[in-house]
Amino acid sequence: MSNLPSVPTTGLQNSQDLQNSQDDGRTLSFLSGNLAQVDVAKIERELSRLWDSAGRAAQDNSAEAISDSKSSWTPVIRACALNVVLLCDEGKNEREFENLLAEITVRHPCRAILAVIALAQVEKVEAWVTAHCHFLPGRLDKQMCCEQITVKWSGQSFKSEGLASVVTPLVIPELPSWLFAGSTHLTRGVVEPFLAYLDHLLIDSRFSDDTAVCEERLTALKSKWQIAIDLADRAVVVDLAWLTLSAWRKAIALAFDDTDVSIKPSRLQAVKAITINYGGDAKGFSQALLLASWLTSRIKLEPTAASLSSSGWQAQYSKPGSTETMQVNLVSVADSCTGINSFEMTFTDGSDKLNVDFVSGALKVSNAGNYEYMELPWSSARDKEGSVEPVFNELVDFAFEHYAKDGVFLAAAQHAVKLLGNCQC
Repeated sequence: MSNLPSVPTTGLQNSQDLQNSQDDGRTLSFLSGNLAQVDVAKIERELSRLWDSAGRAAQDNSAEAISDSKSSWTPVIRACALNVVLLCDEGKNEREFENLLAEITVRHPCRAILAVIALAQVEKVEAWVTAHCHFLPGRLDKQMCCEQITVKWSGQSFKSEGLASVVTPLVIPELPSWLFAGSTHLTRGVVEPFLAYLDHLLIDSRFSDDTAVCEERLTALKSKWQIAIDLADRAVVVDLAWLTLSAWRKAIALAFDDTDVSIKPSRLQAVKAITINYGGDAKGFSQALLLASWLTSRIKLEPTAASLSSSGWQAQYSKPGSTETMQVNLVSVADSCTGINSFEMTFTDGSDKLNVDFVSGALKVSNAGNYEYMELPWSSARDKEGSVEPVFNELVDFAFEHYAKDGVFLAAAQHAVKLLGNCQC
């Protein structure tokens, strides 16, 4: 009779060590920003396991570091101040949003949910999780981390309700929540299923390329602003194009408040023409139109006609209680930075002429020989390209500071929609 081999007790310990080592490897990969595929039905469970593992590993290594003065782990703080759902197509749009998350999570720790739509023969839903970690300012011994969940729907016929049913239960209750829909999916039918759980809608009405402005693009622009107006009772709507105009609106208002420029507010009733030069070809058009619509809506002018030609965009407005008209000209300036380049306002009697120009990193507000400079907040685009318009991630940062409905934006959008309805293109 042969003797049975004894079971080495050290093997059990080695097996446990191997399991711990594998768990540590998965957790380190997660904290390093690598995507880990998970069961769609177990997303929350997997996140909890990974965060728990990170916490235990940091504690264990902290104890080891006391004796060894060495540790491969940096303690992490799990942080979340808001929910951000980004709806995009697979490919370029997806990569742009992933890069955006890497930037904005430095200043806005959040639960980011990337909802990806992919065309495929077989319909399925897949999920991945990862983390975005950043060292705390002035600290190399501790990191602040937040999580990203990627949910990808694949199939031939996309239905928003199906993807929303997976994404919306992942939203953390009682935190501000944002939906950012890429241009191709900014329709009521797509976004409305998400807005039952999300209270902010972020849009970008700017054109993404320099293809010439045409009737088709104007129709798409009108549709975006109409959606913003229609959904304003369901969510706080913020348009990145509107945010690019913040400095220009302040500079124009300054002309009627500042004693150096000295234009009386009553002169707004005598405006003869407004000319806005913009750069980036089509990339700057919606900003220029929105700026003109803001001003004309504030001084109660009524849009009556508009036309688009090779020389630019021209619009006519009527003045209340008068037969006089006011003209707006939007002019594309070749080889210039994207966005508004300059603003000019003339008056019926010619005694005043308001100009706002970007000069030496500031906006120069002038009337004849009188002028005032308005400083601008720092922007990486200004340092690199000399542009007034902030870059994409800076605008999104700015957007997350808006928590209330902006009636001024909605009035400008309504004015722009009405004008586009009168366009002879």
